[in-house]
Amino acid sequence: METIHIDSIAYGGWGVGRINSKVIFVGYAVPGDTLKIEIFDEHKSYAFGRIVEIIAPSPKRIEPVCRHFGFCGGCGYLNMPYEEEIYWKTEIFKTEFKKTLKNTVNIDDVRITSNPANQNYLNYRQKIGLKVEPPYIGFYKKSTHHVIDVEYCYLAQESINGMLKNVRKLLSDKTYKDTIFKRIANVTLADAGIKNIIFGFKDNPPALKQLAKLAKDVAKNTGADNIFFEFQGGKTVKYEPGAEINSAQKGGGGNYFTVKDKKFSYDLPTFIQVNKEQNENIITAVTEYLKNITAERGRNFINALDLYCGYGNITLFLAPFADNITGVESSGFSIKLGEKNLILNDIKNVKFVESDAGNYLDKAGAGKNKKICDLIVLDPPRAGVKGLVPKIAALNAGCVIYISCDTMTLLRDLKVFAETGYKIELINLTDMFPRTYHTEHIAFLRK
Repeated sequence: METIHIDSIAYGGWGVGRINSKVIFVGYAVPGDTLKIEIFDEHKSYAFGRIVEIIAPSPKRIEPVCRHFGFCGGCGYLNMPYEEEIYWKTEIFKTEFKKTLKNTVNIDDVRITSNPANQNYLNYRQKIGLKVEPPYIGFYKKSTHHVIDVEYCYLAQESINGMLKNVRKLLSDKTYKDTIFKRIANVTLADAGIKNIIFGFKDNPPALKQLAKLAKDVAKNTGADNIFFEFQGGKTVKYEPGAEINSAQKGGGGNYFTVKDKKFSYDLPTFIQVNKEQNENIITAVTEYLKNITAERGRNFINALDLYCGYGNITLFLAPFADNITGVESSGFSIKLGEKNLILNDIKNVKFVESDAGNYLDKAGAGKNKKICDLIVLDPPRAGVKGLVPKIAALNAGCVIYISCDTMTLLRDLKVFAETGYKIELINLTDMFPRTYHTEHIAFLRK
């Protein structure tokens, strides 16, 4: 056992202290804590430890609202005030920025702003994915694949917690607990104005008759608008109350949710941003920036390119600022939804292209200095765009907006953008995921 004082927080939410000049990372620690810890992973210049005893708590330490905190792998900052979380998220980003771009960009030349969640830092999630290990339904214990039984999630909307309570009760009933319950691997609950429940099965589908009965019982007890069943190999079936089970890929109907003033068609496997308020704040940040630039230019952009566009979450809002917009997405299903969204919102200057981003850039003439667009928006997965930055930069767009949910991959890519001549004007840190260590970033670049 060792005694340590925690001075700061590092990326990933780890408390940081030192023992004999060696850096020690401690989970669930708060700056100002004095702790007795146990080292569980030691390296030459650093180590990881877990709290055994809080000798003297930090003045900033608070009692977590959730009894699973410290075990569940979901939350990281329930033990400190929200304003303290925002402070450290900003400091962590600045620290990592300096490390990654120290020889390329001076951080003092970049405006960095934060966009906290204000009062909505609990019960904000429109969607949660739960693991199933009968009789448990919940989340993985941190750094394991063991399920912690969770009856209520403090990050989920109240409507989702209501669905969780009813799904748990139904699956534990004698009708299902020794049959279908044991075959379910995960349950996803979503409510973006439409209540959807997705059951993922470990093995081959139960009989259609069994699925129909389960779906009817789920709809009756939870008020779900749609129930989906996913099986190994990617097969999915969908149940709509009052209709027969049918292929999800044939879905559709009048289901849609709204983001600001736009309608979005909703069907499996539609991805939705987990935090509606902060998603809308990101869209506002992007559109306000474009409004200022187009006013400065005295005209709209001619051609805009939105890479990794999904079903058009950002794309549709670019319509007032460019004459022609192309959204590129590798998922054919998302492209079909995007096309429905154009019809729902009567938007005429957007087209969607089904393509891998790298393939699209190659075919568009990336690397040949062709001026095919003057605005590029990127919203890639957590892995970022990595080797594609030179190809994107070679398009010579005057403005690039890079939206990212991962600090490290964003900074890696921004370094390459800077080296190709782009100036990083502004980075907006939007707290899309309060009480976790994750942050959404919007980087605004000009050439």
